[in-house]
Amino acid sequence: MTGGKAITCPACGGTIEVRAAGFSVNLVCQNCGSILDVSRPEVVLIRRHERARTRFAIEIGKRGTLFGQEWEVVGALRRKDQIAIWQEFLLFNPYLGYRWLVAADGEWQFGTPLADRPQGDRNRVFWRSDSFSRLGRDQTFSTTAVAGEFYWRVKAGDTATATLFQSGETFLSREISEGEENWTQLVPVEQSDIEQSFGLDRRRLPKRKAPSGLMQFKAEPGLEQDDLGRMFLLAFAAAILAAIAMAVLAGPSTRTSTMVQVPVGGQIAPIKVGTITVRRPWQFVTVNADTNQFENRWVDLEYNLVDRSSEQSIDAYGLVEHYAGSDSDGPWTEGSHHGDTMFGHVPQGTYDVYVSGSAHGWPVDPLPNDAWGQVETINVWVEAETGTMSWGMWWTLVIALFAWPVTILWWRHRDK
Repeated sequence: MTGGKAITCPACGGTIEVRAAGFSVNLVCQNCGSILDVSRPEVVLIRRHERARTRFAIEIGKRGTLFGQEWEVVGALRRKDQIAIWQEFLLFNPYLGYRWLVAADGEWQFGTPLADRPQGDRNRVFWRSDSFSRLGRDQTFSTTAVAGEFYWRVKAGDTATATLFQSGETFLSREISEGEENWTQLVPVEQSDIEQSFGLDRRRLPKRKAPSGLMQFKAEPGLEQDDLGRMFLLAFAAAILAAIAMAVLAGPSTRTSTMVQVPVGGQIAPIKVGTITVRRPWQFVTVNADTNQFENRWVDLEYNLVDRSSEQSIDAYGLVEHYAGSDSDGPWTEGSHHGDTMFGHVPQGTYDVYVSGSAHGWPVDPLPNDAWGQVETINVWVEAETGTMSWGMWWTLVIALFAWPVTILWWRHRDK
């Protein structure tokens, strides 16, 4: 390995060694964090930063041997996406050029920039007779910290988009930034080999797993299996707690019921079901309708809650329908002999409950009578109850709670 040259930082006056002189374009002062242009004989200050140098898991300037070749760590990046934070180290050998070490949660990969770009489409590429399949979706990440020197102009705040392709244990990473496309081959390397060659500050190792970009080893929403299990457990616990809270808030229950007969092809005038009392400032009121068994009929029901003190009526509509038949696919049924109707936010008070309705047949004409020539009727058992829960709201909450962990689970297994 050849030696570097020393320069003076125009921002802080500190002495910095340029390790890849003649190759490097940018250099970040390890003393003050200022970005310098070292591509010209005179060192130019690009951006001044008055801050302590950023520390990484491997110290810049360390030399070590990997895959039978000696490398020097000349630069380091800290990057992140929406899920994870990881570190990338730029290695240099004056005879072999640049390589990368990428670290996340104890997993390491050795990266080689590709001069011969892979060919293919967005889902599959071919490189040196091997086929690589796309792994996951594109990931956008940003650079949050920079130290050392680089062969391109880099700074904190830079963003890029990466796509990963896999063949066995080998990955190809395509990184696009400001219209420039770069490819890197990534192969796994043991952390013990890294520690033996360069030494590691374990306190500085990334703590989270499976980020995107160059070190997206698994194209998954970056959570470990244990994290996913905890997410399902937390979602389940939140759903149970929400059900308990809704039951408590629903308040005391009063109910009343009756049975009415609705003629098929006819209708009934309002019939009083009974009286209920809303004891809280407001409560849900549910009206359940159950019928005898029938086929190809439907019953339209209208419910009225009449406030005894104000004579104001709160109205709602209910429906019970059931159909059956057969076609080329065999017998089929549709509908139910049960129907629920919920009144939301009923104010405190005493209410008389009324029901009216009509029944219809399908096909509409003719409507059959029974064996004695009597009009067919449908028995409807109506029950009104206060203090009920809105199960629709609860199920909406459950879907929202489980949406993210289920999406992660699907993402992990969709290509298996």
